[in-house]
Amino acid sequence: MQSLFDYLTEDMSGIGKNLIKVPESLYKTLVNKVFSQYLAYINTKDPVLAQEFSRMYRIPIAGNFKMENETIRINASTEDLPKKMQDNWQLAFGFIRLMIDWEQKIWADRPKVNASYEESDAHGLQGYFTINPKRLIDLMNKVDYTKNEVHEIFKMLSSTLYHESTHAVQHNCLKWLDKNQIGKSRVVRDNPLSTKAEKRMEYLSSQVEFDPTIKTKIGQFQREYAGKDLLKSLAIFVGGITVKDQEPDEFFAALKKTDIKRWKKAVKKFYMNYDLEIEKLLLDIPEQ
Repeated sequence: MQSLFDYLTEDMSGIGKNLIKVPESLYKTLVNKVFSQYLAYINTKDPVLAQEFSRMYRIPIAGNFKMENETIRINASTEDLPKKMQDNWQLAFGFIRLMIDWEQKIWADRPKVNASYEESDAHGLQGYFTINPKRLIDLMNKVDYTKNEVHEIFKMLSSTLYHESTHAVQHNCLKWLDKNQIGKSRVVRDNPLSTKAEKRMEYLSSQVEFDPTIKTKIGQFQREYAGKDLLKSLAIFVGGITVKDQEPDEFFAALKKTDIKRWKKAVKKFYMNYDLEIEKLLLDIPEQ
């Protein structure tokens, strides 16, 4: 089974083999920039913990930190992508940038969202990765937070950044080859009579979320089922077997209900990658 690092560096022979390849430098740059800022915030609350995490991730604490929404330019090489992808890499909005929403101007009304690659112009941020640090801010303002809780935020963030990096590849490369890569319907979500559950199912079963969400679910599965019976846990998670009092993951459940062929495809991809350990890559990220 392959690690995340293998998937970032693998010379894939074609589009869509296993999982969408993300430029190594794009993911590493995002992780470095965001983690460095997160560490700087932690440093304002708990300098000892910030230093410990800085050493653990081998990422420096950002200097001159302010809780302000700053535009950060992201320059990423595509040289590790297959030639077909390199030849069709064209920035949809002319650039790729990053903004961490310290001022809560972007995600104040959706506090549970961790990050997004912006394709709409709702906030004038097309082509931006926008990061919501509220989960970290709320945790560090608790009196009784634990080191493990902070660590879990970083682990989740690394998975989220990989998910959103895949969206950037879809919008800046793959859509020029196949517009279905960014396909999604809003028929249900734009209907005021639709229920929250119906809107969620439409989102989860959209084409644009297929590959990125499989990557997210790999990280989620590892966090939730560590130390448990692997094969049985995999089958429960994807909805392959029914076990009393244990529900399948919502993504796989949505696919199984709406498109059984795509569910089978997602299960196959998931099983091929079940031992993907995103956090291992962090040890290979050099200081910048």
